Amino acid sequence: MHLTVHGLFFAQRNSRRRAISSGARETLPFQYWLMDQPEPDAAPAPKGHLWGLLIVVTVLVAYAALAFMRHSSHLVWDEVRYLKYAERLTHGYYVNPGNPDFVNGPGYPIVLMPFTGGGEAWLWARLLNAFFMAGAAGFVWLTVRCYAGTAWAAAAAVLVGFHPTLLWMGFALMTEPLAMFCLCGFVWSFCNALWLPGRQARRWIISASLFLGWLVLTRVFFGHVLVATACACLLLLPFLRAWGTALRRTLLIMSGAFLLCVPYLAHTWQKTGQVLCWSTNSGELLYWMTSTHSGENGHWFSIEDAQDVPEVASEHAEFYARTQALPVLEREAAFKTMAMQWLKADPKGVFYNWLCNVVRLAFGFPRSHQEEELRTVVLVFVNGVLILLASVAGLIALRRWRSLPAEIWLLQIFIAFYLGGSSLAPALPRYFVLAVPILLLGLAATFHRNVRVSLTRS
Repeated sequence: MHLTVHGLFFAQRNSRRRAISSGARETLPFQYWLMDQPEPDAAPAPKGHLWGLLIVVTVLVAYAALAFMRHSSHLVWDEVRYLKYAERLTHGYYVNPGNPDFVNGPGYPIVLMPFTGGGEAWLWARLLNAFFMAGAAGFVWLTVRCYAGTAWAAAAAVLVGFHPTLLWMGFALMTEPLAMFCLCGFVWSFCNALWLPGRQARRWIISASLFLGWLVLTRVFFGHVLVATACACLLLLPFLRAWGTALRRTLLIMSGAFLLCVPYLAHTWQKTGQVLCWSTNSGELLYWMTSTHSGENGHWFSIEDAQDVPEVASEHAEFYARTQALPVLEREAAFKTMAMQWLKADPKGVFYNWLCNVVRLAFGFPRSHQEEELRTVVLVFVNGVLILLASVAGLIALRRWRSLPAEIWLLQIFIAFYLGGSSLAPALPRYFVLAVPILLLGLAATFHRNVRVSLTRS
């Protein structure tokens, strides 16, 4: 068996662009693949959506079953906080006026507003996760199928739909299913928005803006990613003229998504006096990221852990007892001040924490003062293989960068900002999983367009 790498130059792309410029009927590769029309010198067009439909239905049934089997009136993880914010919204406010604590955005609490009654209402809220995950798998199928064919699309949709992290958390009232749905919907709309010409792209630009905007409101860290991506597009615009249209449309999408977030940012500005305040718990995250006490490696601990776990309480209980009595903004300032002191005192220790954080982002270990779990082995296998393939694809793509269209490169820039930023705060695999669809799209398109496996007789 020989593995050969080919640089595929899609002549049909240039011929279509010439046809568009001459007023002929617009037939872009993205459209052709969607319409199942085979093209000469291109990969065979995918036929039908049967496999995609089967995957979507299977994901729907699996997460619905998880919701029924693991439903409980005992709330876990961050469920209490999301329901608390949702209940506040039903009473016409989001944070306490005198002590505004914006731990997370309102995207998921707004979805939970009809389900704050407890009991059966919470079960219906958990069942929503099944629809979110089925939708995410469907979006992945549609997107990857257009760039890499049916086999890659099926593999990507299955991995996203049944990723171990999502199976572990998919029953809970957590943001992951909604965030995954918004992210995959954004990717699908973004690709259409950058490929389709003129007026045909308008509705996709709006769709991509709405999906991305709600993603930001659900996981506010993407607000920083949005701003960073927009700045990168502005910097690239004078140098990559061939990408001019793609970059301008990306800026339109980022602007539209930001516009959707303006009411939330206006509210945080009014309550905190801080411009572009996405959250008020960044200080606490920096505190744990820079803590280099014995046995610690940047892992995050809750307020309860900081006061009850003996190994942690010996170093942090006094500080937490003092700061928890402060107003939110003063508490944030105290966390940031302490974090800066630790960074200056032991930069090598903080760098070690960052290295641990990168590993923890993908695999869930090492964790401070905690035993590792068996499910870590599963994450090492699944995410490890994905990272390895993505790394190989990245090297091939950099060498043959013209084989990938602008939208895939821009999505890789987008997710690179996300992963890089996520490594600077205490990280968990639940953050990495949101990068999986875009990484899969990039590696699938790269391997499909550049790598062929052939069998020859020795």
